[in-house]
Amino acid sequence: MMAGDGRSHRRRAHRAVGYISRDSFLHQLDPRTKLLTLIAISIAAFATTSPVRTALLFAFVVGLAAAAGLGRPFSRSLLLLLPLLIFILVIDGLFPREAWGPVYFSAQIGPFTPEVTLGGLLFAAAMGIRVIVIGGISFLFVMTTSYTDLVASLRTSRLPPTIAFSLGYALKSMTALTEDLRNIMDAQRSRALEFDRGTLIKNRRKLMALGIPMTVSVLNRARYVTEAMQSRGFASTPRPTCYRPPRPGKRDVLLLIVLCAFCLWTATIPV
Repeated sequence: MMAGDGRSHRRRAHRAVGYISRDSFLHQLDPRTKLLTLIAISIAAFATTSPVRTALLFAFVVGLAAAAGLGRPFSRSLLLLLPLLIFILVIDGLFPREAWGPVYFSAQIGPFTPEVTLGGLLFAAAMGIRVIVIGGISFLFVMTTSYTDLVASLRTSRLPPTIAFSLGYALKSMTALTEDLRNIMDAQRSRALEFDRGTLIKNRRKLMALGIPMTVSVLNRARYVTEAMQSRGFASTPRPTCYRPPRPGKRDVLLLIVLCAFCLWTATIPV
């Protein structure tokens, strides 16, 4: 029963990474505004090593998710970052770039000298929060931006059609490939393959049962997309037009003003 509950939690987390149709203000924003927000939040997270500033950035991202009505799927999507988060906390906690304050643990293990200090723990916390900030805003962008709106906005910005289609299809493929992987895992489980037991090293042979079908699935999708593009005359006209091109509105300007003010405020906070 517990194993089944664990698998259901992982499946729900996988389903959360994809576009979710809602009528929130974040869904109605121009995709270019959301893309600028994603870039600005990511740059702000990379520019600081303060746990206070990164925590404020994460609170801003959580506020956006709550305002969009995506609190539950957003929190489930963050579970996908848990293994990476644990790895970063352990490595940066034992081998930090900033080591100051009282020493809680120190040892000599071969050529390595792990040391746990107050400064190292704060640095590890900042790096861990940075991961969930960048991952969280990226997940939020995927959940609130549809493929057609993104491609239309990029083409309206006079981006070459090939680049606009490639970026938009990359966004759409995240959901499709995740669904393919889940279906392949379910099919292999029906053939008595268990991926939830043992370590990654012990399951390395079982991973081939996922890698080969996923490779075939990706190649098949590429062939289908190529045939569909050719049948629709992709790139046959030098300047294709959009039926309903998106245009930024007052909400887009308001979000960008709030974002700039918030980033400037967090940069001036003494730490």
